[in-house]
Amino acid sequence: MQAARFLLPILCIFGLSATLPAPAQAQDKALIVNGFERKISGDDFWYHSSIPVAKSSLLIRATDGQSSMEWATAPALMLTKEERVNFVWLAGIGSSPGKASFDLAVNGVQQFTFWADGADEWKLDAPDGSTLSFRKDMIDQHGDRFGFMTLSVPAASLRTGQPLSIRVIGGRFNKTSWYMTFQFPIESGLNISALPAVFQQAGQSHQLGVAGILHFGAPTTAKVWLDGRLIEQTPLQFGYNFVKLRLPVVQNPTTVTYRLDVAGRSWKGKLELRPVRHWRVNFVQHSHTDIGYTRSQTEILAEHLRYIDYALDYCDLTDNYPDAAKFRWTCEASWAVDEYLRSRPRQQIERLKKRVAEGRIELTGMYFNFNELPDEATLAASLQPLRRIREQGMPLKTAMQNDVNGIGWSLCDYFSDLGVRYLNMGTHGHRALICFDKPTLFWWESPSGKRMLAFRAEHYMTGNTVFKIHAGDFNVFESELLAYLAALEAKGYQYDLISIQHSGYLVDNAPPSTMASDMIRQWNEKYTWPKLKTASATEFFEEMEQKHSADFQTIRGAWPDWWTDGFGASAREVAATRMAQSDLIANTAALTMAALNGAEMPSKIADRIGETNSALLFYTEHTVGYHASVREPFHRYTMEQRAIKEAYAWEAARRAKMLGAETMGLLQSYVAREQEPALIVYNTLNWARSGLVKVYIDHQILPRFTPFTLTDQSGKTIQAQPVEHHSDGTYWAVWVDDVPAFGYKKWVLRLRKNEKTPPPIRLAQSPQVLENEWYKIEIDTAKGAVAGILDKETGLQLVDKKAPWKLGEFIYERLDNRAQMEAFKLDNFTREGLEKVWFDASEPGDVWDALRFRGDTRAAHSQGGFELEIRLFHTAKRIDLAFSIEKKLVTDPEGIYIAFPLALDDGQLAFDVQGGEVRAGIDQIPGSANDWNTVQNYARLWNDAAQIVLSSAEIPLMQFGGINTGRYQAGAKPAGTHLFGWPMNNYWTTNFNADQHGGHTWLYSLTSAAGHALQDAARFGWGHRTPFLGRMMPGGGRGDAQWQGSYLRGWPDNLLLVSAIPSEDGRSAIFQVREIGGKTAVLTLQNHLSGAPLDVQRVDATGWPVPKGGAQLEAWESGFFRVRW
Repeated sequence: MQAARFLLPILCIFGLSATLPAPAQAQDKALIVNGFERKISGDDFWYHSSIPVAKSSLLIRATDGQSSMEWATAPALMLTKEERVNFVWLAGIGSSPGKASFDLAVNGVQQFTFWADGADEWKLDAPDGSTLSFRKDMIDQHGDRFGFMTLSVPAASLRTGQPLSIRVIGGRFNKTSWYMTFQFPIESGLNISALPAVFQQAGQSHQLGVAGILHFGAPTTAKVWLDGRLIEQTPLQFGYNFVKLRLPVVQNPTTVTYRLDVAGRSWKGKLELRPVRHWRVNFVQHSHTDIGYTRSQTEILAEHLRYIDYALDYCDLTDNYPDAAKFRWTCEASWAVDEYLRSRPRQQIERLKKRVAEGRIELTGMYFNFNELPDEATLAASLQPLRRIREQGMPLKTAMQNDVNGIGWSLCDYFSDLGVRYLNMGTHGHRALICFDKPTLFWWESPSGKRMLAFRAEHYMTGNTVFKIHAGDFNVFESELLAYLAALEAKGYQYDLISIQHSGYLVDNAPPSTMASDMIRQWNEKYTWPKLKTASATEFFEEMEQKHSADFQTIRGAWPDWWTDGFGASAREVAATRMAQSDLIANTAALTMAALNGAEMPSKIADRIGETNSALLFYTEHTVGYHASVREPFHRYTMEQRAIKEAYAWEAARRAKMLGAETMGLLQSYVAREQEPALIVYNTLNWARSGLVKVYIDHQILPRFTPFTLTDQSGKTIQAQPVEHHSDGTYWAVWVDDVPAFGYKKWVLRLRKNEKTPPPIRLAQSPQVLENEWYKIEIDTAKGAVAGILDKETGLQLVDKKAPWKLGEFIYERLDNRAQMEAFKLDNFTREGLEKVWFDASEPGDVWDALRFRGDTRAAHSQGGFELEIRLFHTAKRIDLAFSIEKKLVTDPEGIYIAFPLALDDGQLAFDVQGGEVRAGIDQIPGSANDWNTVQNYARLWNDAAQIVLSSAEIPLMQFGGINTGRYQAGAKPAGTHLFGWPMNNYWTTNFNADQHGGHTWLYSLTSAAGHALQDAARFGWGHRTPFLGRMMPGGGRGDAQWQGSYLRGWPDNLLLVSAIPSEDGRSAIFQVREIGGKTAVLTLQNHLSGAPLDVQRVDATGWPVPKGGAQLEAWESGFFRVRW
């Protein structure tokens, strides 16, 4: 998304201070004094202004009435000769978010109130005779004003040699309307700068020089001399004057002298000339795929197909241009290309193939720009179009991820097998730190050591936001590009080639344009250096790899995304999406079981799997809503985009459940009914496991309140307890034991009709302790939370009893404004627990005993709207914390945390991402997200002796070491061993939802153990998220001789089965796997039904064979295998 502002990573390269060549005494006898000398307080910000070199500013907003800045002016001298003193500074007034006011105080005395209202000029009077005025110099693309602000003060009220203190405070309007004072001194003097450009004039080569002159007097003339020779004579107008100069081209560092003459006054200085670097700049045009952000999804999806049509036409229209200026286009997302190949006539597809072969159009490997919500299987599904593109004979060498400032780690392994060698990351710095201090090429390694050449590029529209390549103003383009190149060299960028991305227009989802081709042609006709050209993204990578491959650093680390905190603004739909992902994994694996049984696959089952994945991909694509979703939460477009986006989540959930129904319908035909009703449960993971299965049992089979047993073939019983009653049946939570790996197990249900279910024993007040053979839990009844957990096996206390927040405690956070997060801080907020807590009920059960607390909170819409149930299991070493809230609709910024103050001496916090485990703050690219992280399946705290593992199927966001919101510290590691779940927040100012309301439920599951094997943590987390598939079958049959079994055997212990998807003919399946033990694994599988060995072939994520693939997986590697039977 293109935010309302852009953090431009460019330094002030001219090094000039503003010049006042006009006489010190103007016509109104006012002395002009620099109005900004030094900052006293306020937030630093980098932005454009009406003076190209002035970008450093102080920023405030009209949010809560507290946002302020303060600075000191230069002192006023020689006051006895003047009637007034004018303090002048460069300012910006942002009215595009809405009309709002700002108060200005001088030396602590409130004197003026001015408005951000779009006015070009205004003047205000104060009772003491002072005036405040503004004069616009520039209006930017957002309609915001930039120019000079003047505080005119009677000289008699000033003290000679003393500066003024000026303080500006934003009004309380709850808007992001803003005011900036630029930290740019208005002073006498001149510095000339030499820019990295060479041009020819009259047969001679010259280096381009520039001088910036501020002039506040009447129009006059300036003369510039170099080593005694007049090189420029130019008129001066009021305000900022930008003067271009012809400087000599030198082969060695050379110092020259310059002089500026204006109206009888002179300024002198020295300038060091250096040889000009021979820069080459590749301009890569694309359209940023931001579905629904700028226009409705119902419109914008089709537009991206039209853009390919236009790109082909623009290639034709510029065939007669010089090669460097010919139109070139990069398709950012493979989704549009895939749809194009499906929908366009053959002749149009042939046109596309021709231009791809020529290098005029490039296709790239990312389906969409993804955040970290998609799991490993969903990311693999996103790569399927690459097969169809390659089948058309079109190569894919580069993956392009734009806007989002992170990417799933597993893609490094996936792309390596696909032959996609390069990764272009056009990251966005809005509310995010950006890795590295300049564009950087590096070898990005997966956990297994596979690698891609990654480029942390500039913002994906730097060509528009900085250089204005789309606007047709050559002078602006020229000055901004050269300033950028000089700054890039000053930062230490060591190469002569740089790649810059841009769009046809300054907007996301922009159509292509030939304006850049015209600008580049004009440039190359004027300048010898730098050389500009239109280019594909891959051109840059190939040249840089060929020339500098050995120079690039190698980083093995995840690339977490800073924008994932936005998931907290859609908690219900995010939970539904995560559940749909897990359901799909389980159901496709169970379909593979049916195929191994010889089942004929249902007609068009691949289409239904694809449609489920499509819904998941469209929901997990990085755009959530309309660009004004927070500022205008009830606008028609906001509501429309929200409804469309949320529909994808529920569509995925519905389709995944329907696939489950199809799957069980197939599998049940391979299991004979027993004489009595029987529960059959399928384990789709590749190790024998125990756990909960939720199954609906009709009252026809199990009448309500009737005692029963569930018994396996050996006579061993398992436990169950009801969780939700309906008129026709009941949902039961059944704890199943030892279901074989990638297999099934059966239990018969026997009614005990002559017995009565004893009434539950309900306690009038909460006990202080819950205890079983594994844990002793101490209850804090005043807070409705856990005060301590003693692990009886290890003897360890798992909870930091000194922590201010108890384990499972509800924390409600409210921000006074959203602007503080925009400014990379959090300093105006409150945090509170529940206002009132009471014990609601105890519910003993055969699977777990539960204590339920209710509470009041301002986050809920009614009394008792929050609930926590603490569950201590009898069946396994496990504690569950189940939460629910009836959320009140609130659009002001608010958040909910759940505290987990875990304790282990010298403990290390870690969490599961796509493709592996990350030690918090360590195994990640420096500068990537570390205030919060997206957890796929588990988080853990471990040391050499033990580990504590935490998993949530619904909630992905966690913070490690403390509540880190607003910290924004690159490379920060957890400050301690505490974790905080982050189920909800609405802190964004764009794209994400402004509110959420209604019923929400979520659960965290906790276990602990001696030892610290990652493999054990992974099995707990994946086992918790991946559901068992279960069905109660009526009786009346003859039964099976075997009540349990595996469909495959030969699984290495250190292998994780991520997913299994059968072929349409049912004779093979693609197995997606990951090594989780840190050692080599070899996949040699056998059909357990027949005993026959299976053919195992290494393939890529699309099913294409990998040359020399074999059946081996290296330590920590993710891979794909086609298994045939």
